[in-house]
Amino acid sequence: MGPFGREASPGVPCRGSMLGRMRWPGLLSLGGKPRRWLWVALAALIAGDLFWTFLWFPRQSRDRIYQEADLPATHAPVLILGAAVTSSREPTQVLEARLETALRLYHAKKVKWFLVSGDNRAVNYNEPMAMKRWLVKQGVPLIHIVSDFAGRRTHDSLKRAHSVFGVQRMVVVTSDFHLPRALFIARHLGMQAYGVPASTEEFGWSKRLGFWGREYLARHLAYLDFWFPPDTLLGPREPTPDDWLTEPAKPAAP
Repeated sequence: MGPFGREASPGVPCRGSMLGRMRWPGLLSLGGKPRRWLWVALAALIAGDLFWTFLWFPRQSRDRIYQEADLPATHAPVLILGAAVTSSREPTQVLEARLETALRLYHAKKVKWFLVSGDNRAVNYNEPMAMKRWLVKQGVPLIHIVSDFAGRRTHDSLKRAHSVFGVQRMVVVTSDFHLPRALFIARHLGMQAYGVPASTEEFGWSKRLGFWGREYLARHLAYLDFWFPPDTLLGPREPTPDDWLTEPAKPAAP
């Protein structure tokens, strides 16, 4: 039977079936040859996305990224963004590089105290505690270390630094591939943030490729977070060394 209940003529295909067979192949080909403009458009879309991700996006933060030697004394805290810890609850190589970078800034008196922020969503997994123990082993006084146990994402760490710990101005230390995204988020949260990268050049190419692949997706997510802010676990104002290390004002001379 043909369409509308009429019997189709023998040997003549139904119009509906012909359209179904022609619609999608016809979109991709013309006269049996692929439509080049579709492939050109697809290539242009991919190239544009790569340009946005790896060139335009980091350029937004370029003027706020310093090498260790070039960073002036800020008298501000340094926020160390967390990374994975080992099964023995010690910092991984990636996290240790971040800690070492921040520690050198502290010894050079370019930062005042540490805010270590990371994931502690499970009882047996605690990034801030691993960072705190590492810093204490290096001789940093406990009074100069503040832990944020709810920094599950970069956005969470920065939002909580601003809203919970009252930080308005800070230095961010994280891996080189991660730093532009952290500063992008900080700027859109209204924070005055500068960054110092922890190098990953000593890692093999296969590992670095994994870092950049993850960062490719994360930068798109950061842009979506700007338009659709995620829920962040906040709370009352937490005290920091700025509350007890600030020297009281001296009385005016008579």
